[in-house]
Formats: sequence, structure tokens, C-alpha cells
Amino acid sequence: MINILIVEDQEEKSDKIRLFCESNIESLGRVDIEKSLRGGLKSVFASQDYGLIFLDMSMPNFDPSVDDPLGGSPESFAGLEFISQLKLRRLYFPIIVITQYRTFDQGKIDLSSIDTFLLSEYGNNYLGAIYYSSADKDWEKPLLDILKEAEIL
Repeated sequence: MINILIVEDQEEKSDKIRLFCESNIESLGRVDIEKSLRGGLKSVFASQDYGLIFLDMSMPNFDPSVDDPLGGSPESFAGLEFISQLKLRRLYFPIIVITQYRTFDQGKIDLSSIDTFLLSEYGNNYLGAIYYSSADKDWEKPLLDILKEAEIL
């Protein structure tokens, strides 16, 4: 069984990723969903039994609360911080970035550049980046390809 963590602040997107997993991963175990950088890190530190992490690149630092229903303003590179914190603690999990942005930092950095950087910095633990669109399912085939190449399917 493979336990999965989805770190994603948009409920519709995390639901679609969860449904994708339920439809495509035969050995699926538990699927946990966290909505922020800190929530995702807390979940990983508490339960280090994830076989795969789906990670958004831009998300709030903290979970929504009564005092702050958004969990703070979204951070463009929260996903990068997440991966950096795991590496700092020598925790290694297969990670796939799934983002709705093709560019970051006001268009200065594209998804391909982030993908290349993460691959060089995080090696075998980083499996790739997928551009996600809620308008269609075009993101599913590249995700299937990554999962097959990583022998997760």
C-alpha cells in the first residue's frame, strides 16, 4: 500500500488529485490532504510513511484559522521551502509538484526552470512538475507518465 500526502490549498484541485489517485493507483493506502506549507510539514514530521507527495508550489504558510481564514498570503515558492525543509532534516520522499502557474516571480521564472532546478538539487526524490488546469484533464497523462517511470503504477 502506498500512502499519499497532497499539500494543496485549493479544495477543488486537491479533490481532483485524490480522485486521480483513487482511479489510477491500485495499491493506494491512505490519502492525507494539507492546505499549507506548515500543515504539510507537520504531517510529514508526524507520519513519515508516505510513498508519494503531491506538492503545490504556491500556497499559504499556515493553515486557515478563525483569525486568518486564508492562512496568510500565498507564498510563490512555498513548495520549494517544503522540499528544502525535508532535505535539511534528511527526510526523503518521492515528490511531484502540481501547480496552476506556468510562471513565477512576475513571469521571471518559468515552470521548466523550476523543474530543472529541483531535479538538480533534490535528485531522485523529486520526480517532476506538472502544469494543472481545472478546465481540462490534460495534466493527467503527464502525471501518469511520471508515475509509470517512477514505477509507482
